[in-house]
Amino acid sequence: MIKPSIQHWIINIIDNPLSWSIVGFIAGLLLGANLISMWIMLLALILYLGLLRYHRVANPRTETKLFATGPGFLICWVFGLIVHGWVF
Repeated sequence: MIKPSIQHWIINIIDNPLSWSIVGFIAGLLLGANLISMWIMLLALILYLGLLRYHRVANPRTETKLFATGPGFLICWVFGLIVHGWVF
């Protein structure tokens, strides 16, 4: 069993749009536009839907941060693709 303080810390990282954006940018940068990158995108979007389902009803205090997670991941993935195209 995970300690409540560690579990709270992990959930804060998962709920943070910045962590999803960093992962999206790194995936786009390292993999470019290939099949593996598309599978990672599919998995991330499914996990995003699972995250929304986990939180159930929207809370006005956390709603913006929660819903910014998925689009932030997608936008940063595209930025990673652009940088990948410039560098490689």
